[in-house]
Amino acid sequence: MITLAEAKLHLRLITDLTDADSYTAEDAHIQGLISAAYRHAEAVTRTTLERRSKTLVLDGFPAGSQAIELPWTPVEAVESLEYVDPDGIEQSLAAETLRLDTRPIYPRLAPQWGSLWPATTDEPECVSITATAGAAELPADIRAALLLLVGHFYENREAVVIGTISSAIPFSVETLLAPYVIHSVG
Repeated sequence: MITLAEAKLHLRLITDLTDADSYTAEDAHIQGLISAAYRHAEAVTRTTLERRSKTLVLDGFPAGSQAIELPWTPVEAVESLEYVDPDGIEQSLAAETLRLDTRPIYPRLAPQWGSLWPATTDEPECVSITATAGAAELPADIRAALLLLVGHFYENREAVVIGTISSAIPFSVETLLAPYVIHSVG
């Protein structure tokens, strides 16, 4: 995670990480820029960069023991899986009854070998899966791209700049993020 102190150092608002508390006038604004940089990089790469809990809600389990593809990558662990059984009672599946396959680009969740998904009620939104998604540690090039974005957002506070000539910096954000982009087909 890019810290507020790192962003301030990158923006040249402080000269040392220990000086982070000496300049606090724009902390909320800079923190918002960090969040915006993460969201942009996550949208470009289709990867969860900032570690957090994510929830997937389904209208039921797939047939038999078919796997559920989780829409985030990477996924570290499944925190919980709740479902409503045919009697309308909310149930939980313990982590040891599940198999998380993190080898594909988008991880898949299935019941343990030889098991089937339990029956659910015939109502929408009867299955809820919560997982920890995101990278444990950011690669250096993604960190650099995020800091470049924070710097760009900080310096360009308006949607339109009039009276200047600008050009993209070669080998900048897009180039740094390119190796991590998950391409889609169709």
